[in-house]
Amino acid sequence: MLIHRLREARERKGLSQREVARLCGLGINQINRYENGATDPASHILQKLATSLGVSADYLLGLTDEPIGIAAPSEVKPEERELLDMFRQEGWRGVARLSVEKATRQENA
Repeated sequence: MLIHRLREARERKGLSQREVARLCGLGINQINRYENGATDPASHILQKLATSLGVSADYLLGLTDEPIGIAAPSEVKPEERELLDMFRQEGWRGVARLSVEKATRQENA
């Protein structure tokens, strides 16, 4: 999965192999070997590749189909947590009701 996703992520970002190599502190031949499946990157290199390409390492490894990945709990804002909790409790109707309540409070503020 890595070879296809690595190339796709690089091309989607509009980067050449040379540019990715420079961003990661690697040689262009090494990027070529990764994209052709000749070698696999070490975990610290995989993280550099993922960061440079704006995708998660899990995506490059084929563990998820979501390129950006899922936010860690510490990255979720209180407003986002409130929406998620409401969705889990009441579904879309609860989210719609919460949205109307929030919009009304903002208008009255």
